Amino acid sequence: MDQIVQILKALGDETRLKILIILSRKRICAKGIAKHLNISEAAVSQHIKVLKDAGIITGAKVGYYVHYDLQKATLREIVKLVEEINSIHTISCCKLGVHIPQECVVSCKAQKNKCCQKNK
Repeated sequence: MDQIVQILKALGDETRLKILIILSRKRICAKGIAKHLNISEAAVSQHIKVLKDAGIITGAKVGYYVHYDLQKATLREIVKLVEEINSIHTISCCKLGVHIPQECVVSCKAQKNKCCQKNK
């Protein structure tokens, strides 16, 4: 669960999302990203560190530069999680460490969350 939270926090920044969009189109170095976004290389470096620590991107040295690329497997896991959350029939709350009382699982579907309101 901690890794998922770290990934979602990393995705919660507009500049980092822009970096991911750029990387979805091509491998590029920090200097290139800075030019595309019109921000400093230092700012790009900080965003890259967050994305790398979350496992969303990787870097490979090419000559004097490090070219960055998406970790597509990590992004697929997040998409899968969102799809599970969106589907009441497939979500595995135990897998996420979330406890939902059994009466809520049954009656929330039929009574539109009345039981969840009384169990807060």
